[in-house]
Formats: sequence, C-alpha cells, structure tokens
Amino acid sequence: MMNQKLVGLANNTKWNELQQIMSGYGQRAPYWKTQATNGFVYPPDGWDGDWTYHFRLGEHKFIEWCEMHPRAKEEGLTLTEVVDICRRIGFEIEVYETSVRVIGYRRF
Repeated sequence: MMNQKLVGLANNTKWNELQQIMSGYGQRAPYWKTQATNGFVYPPDGWDGDWTYHFRLGEHKFIEWCEMHPRAKEEGLTLTEVVDICRRIGFEIEVYETSVRVIGYRRF
C-alpha cells in the first residue's frame, strides 16, 4: 500500500453536486456508504440514507469511493436513474448488479 499512487478522479464540485441532487430527492435517494483514502468506511456497518447532513461529515477530498444502493421502496430512484445522475455529473463509475460505485480516486 505504501507504494501505491492515488489518482484523483472527482473534485469537491462534483461531490457537492451529487450531495445536493440526492438531498433534493429526500426519501427517494439511494442509500450510500463511502471509503476514505485512509481505508475508513462510513458507515462501518450497512448503509446511510441521510444525504443532507451525514454526507457532509466526510471531507469530500478524501472520498476514495462512494457506493449507492437504491432503496427497496417502489418510489425510490432506480439503479438506472442513479447511474444516469452520476454520468450527468461526470463521475467515473462502476455499475454492479444492485449498486453503483462512484470512483473518487484510483490506486495505481
């Protein structure tokens, strides 16, 4: 890990835009979790659903990735809608079967 280089792919403007958009969706927004560049995962277990206050707790410049999982409720955003939002913002993403991961940094 000491020899790995981090290459930044997302900036605070993009993270702030994601946070504002998702906050606007309220209970329709997906659950999320992040990993910081130091390896710290928040929340440590499960997912968080609060985009307005909790997402601001982590400094955006240290987000290695943010994974989002749509809510089970029918009125929640679909995985496709979440992917579309991330692409419109300009994030590099990885799409999985039930979630999407925004890449803040790549390790090389």
